[in-house]
Amino acid sequence: MRRVLFLVLVFAAFPLAAQPAEPGRYWIVVSETVDAPPPAARAAARRALRGTAGSGRDRAVAPSARAELARLGVVPAVESRWLGALSADLTAAQLEAVRDLPFVREVRPVGRLVEARMPPSPLEAAPTPSLVRLDYGASAAQLALVRADAAIEAGYTGVGVRVGFLDTLFDFDHPALADVAADGRLVAVTAFSPLTQANYHGLSVSSVTLGHAEGEVIGPAFDAEVLAATTEFAPTETHAEEDALVAGLEWMEANGADVVNISLGYSTFDPGEGDYAPSDMDGETAIVTRAVDRAAARGLVVVVAAGNEGGGPWQIITAPADADSAIAVGAVGQNGLRAGFSSVGPTADGRIKPDVSALGALVRIATPGGGYAFSNGTSFAAPMVTGVVAQILQARPDLDPIEVRDLLRSTASQATAPDNQVGWGVVDALAAVELAVATEPGPAQSDWRLYPSTVRPGGRVLVETATPTALDVFDGLGRRVARWPEGVGRRPVAVPALPAGIYLVRPTDGGHAALRLAVVR
Repeated sequence: MRRVLFLVLVFAAFPLAAQPAEPGRYWIVVSETVDAPPPAARAAARRALRGTAGSGRDRAVAPSARAELARLGVVPAVESRWLGALSADLTAAQLEAVRDLPFVREVRPVGRLVEARMPPSPLEAAPTPSLVRLDYGASAAQLALVRADAAIEAGYTGVGVRVGFLDTLFDFDHPALADVAADGRLVAVTAFSPLTQANYHGLSVSSVTLGHAEGEVIGPAFDAEVLAATTEFAPTETHAEEDALVAGLEWMEANGADVVNISLGYSTFDPGEGDYAPSDMDGETAIVTRAVDRAAARGLVVVVAAGNEGGGPWQIITAPADADSAIAVGAVGQNGLRAGFSSVGPTADGRIKPDVSALGALVRIATPGGGYAFSNGTSFAAPMVTGVVAQILQARPDLDPIEVRDLLRSTASQATAPDNQVGWGVVDALAAVELAVATEPGPAQSDWRLYPSTVRPGGRVLVETATPTALDVFDGLGRRVARWPEGVGRRPVAVPALPAGIYLVRPTDGGHAALRLAVVR
């Protein structure tokens, strides 16, 4: 009986100051940074198109800091231009020395991945013939449940949209995916983790989005352009590290991805290394969660599997599904009810998760060796939603990540009564695409300004209005979380200690459009 791989991660839960000087791989967050090189043309165009060109500053570790770290023998493994940090393997002596450097803001262990498998499930019984219909073959049920088939028939197949996958191994020679390379749509494939493994979770996940094998598996975005990065090393005797996922996500953004699928979740360390606590699923703590929010600030839609912990002691979503800007996807059965294994909400800070749901039981997937199978897991619900996002972006490429998320929520099966079981409900691809097409892009607003549009809690932004205006700040649930007093002209205002995420700032007079503010840690 096939079990679905779901990778889980962990960070040390004890305070950093109390950690002993143990050798290992660590994130080194520095205060000395410089502007990173500008993004590639497609990435810059995406940022500009979605109104986020100025919202995310890319910062590289300064040469002076690099030189001082090199003096200590520190060799960077991965550098994050979003976090102003690098990871490196440190000895105990190096760790102590690095902590004492005046420009080092934070040193924290790199989370490691361990393998977690779903328990056997009666959902894995052989499918009935009723699941096979028309050319969609055995994938008809998963498409029909979210009406992605209707969107396909309306001409929305991901044309012109660049879709990325962060996972284990891929196989673009598989019959279900061969068209991607043959049509010249395989933009780039790379690896941030060893390729000496035999786990093809990435193949199976990507086939749900991209599959084009009539009678076997059809994905909702089989005409999309593709980026693929191996960031996970699945064998149980080896531990992949979350710095690879951060590096992979930054690589996706730099190479012009429009939407990225992450069918991975992080919650526990190897035995003896400490675990995340449920209280850490707060949208702020995990490095990968922070990275997802920074990706969204740059116009990149990130779809994340909610996790397969619903039937175990952990139960709740795993990082980075807790990110405010992530579209967290739960799993349902054909009846639209939550699959027992699907992780639930809320987040530690009280937000509803998952955001939406899709079929996660008896999902038709491609398997190694040119085969096909049915399998279970939020790992396979998420890429269906990723494909639907590609359909939406084909219709309206100007939509930003929060607008895409809100479209999915507002057209899902329980949009007016969301809960922490399936979120806003089962996705309706056709309704989302039709609403996207029917909604005209808003006019450019020149009567008031907010900059920069990315800020840390407690920081300051500049507001400029032509008339006396007060401003309200709303979170992702539409709750007012702050009000800035009335003023006129150009003036600084303080940002309260808000959780990381995407906020809307709107003049109280109601006559002006809202602008986005990204709060990052």
